[in-house]
Amino acid sequence: MGNPVLRGDLRARSGSRKIWTLEAIYLGILGALVFLGLPPELGRLAESHEPSLFVAVLWVQIVLLTYFASACLAQEIAVEGEKAPIDLIFAPFAAAAIVGGKSLSSLVTILYWLLLGAPLLVLTTAIRQIPIGSLLSAAGLIAVVAWGIAQVGLLYSVVFEAEFSRTVAHWMTLAAIFAGTTLLPPSLRSLNPVEATTEAASGVPPALAVAAYAGLGALCGLWTWERLRRLAAA
Repeated sequence: MGNPVLRGDLRARSGSRKIWTLEAIYLGILGALVFLGLPPELGRLAESHEPSLFVAVLWVQIVLLTYFASACLAQEIAVEGEKAPIDLIFAPFAAAAIVGGKSLSSLVTILYWLLLGAPLLVLTTAIRQIPIGSLLSAAGLIAVVAWGIAQVGLLYSVVFEAEFSRTVAHWMTLAAIFAGTTLLPPSLRSLNPVEATTEAASGVPPALAVAAYAGLGALCGLWTWERLRRLAAA
């Protein structure tokens, strides 16, 4: 980890009480959902192939991880000890190092959160006798979607100076992505994260969603880099 921004963010997040609280909320909600979905008789597991519990847990997971990751980068959730990109540009860090460090720290955090929730997801696959490939497919999709949308939060952190404006823009973006995409025609419906997760649960993540959100993340990263570069030169 030669990027000092990445090292600093990961160190701050590993010791942040806010991050610990988010993780407790995340695991608590997933655990409650799994517990409520347990069959009344464990001996009947072999007869149960309904994926509804598995898919429901994935829906909750993608919503929570996407919000947590994007809110942290948008500074809606201020992590103790983690510096904003605007603050770092006045330190001896290049714009590329800032964007790269912030983007990677977000991705590492998302992957860590997926690992935290993995035992509960594995339990649901065992309960419903779902192939492990479906779990890997869904996890890959969730990582890409959550990272791509989190990059929007990174962009907003340098575009909007006022915290209120950032928060409003962030929530409007989440509403457009999670609710607005339900109005798209069927051929584009997989751009909705929940719909895409449902498809990925069948074993194959939708290529359109993977490409779109990976592209969104890359575009926002480039836009953030350009914005920071201009601020540094001003």
